[in-house]
Amino acid sequence: MAKIQPELKSKLESAPDAVVNLIVRLNDAPDARLADVRALGLTVRHTYSLVPGMAIQGTAAASLTLVDKPWVLSVEEDKPVHTM
Repeated sequence: MAKIQPELKSKLESAPDAVVNLIVRLNDAPDARLADVRALGLTVRHTYSLVPGMAIQGTAAASLTLVDKPWVLSVEEDKPVHTM
């Protein structure tokens, strides 16, 4: 399974300076990766513990660098969730 959907990757590559909101799933506790994410110039908006991950905000270019990190399982757009 790819860490990022091809459509999202293309979107991020086409506008590297755009500010994006993403959900990043991790293979370990979010607290262990806060400094790593912030060092990339990204803002951590929220951390999740039930499924290890975090909501981040930053430029598309900086966000794309997460895909190459071994501790990142997936990167996806942070979209509204609706219930029935």
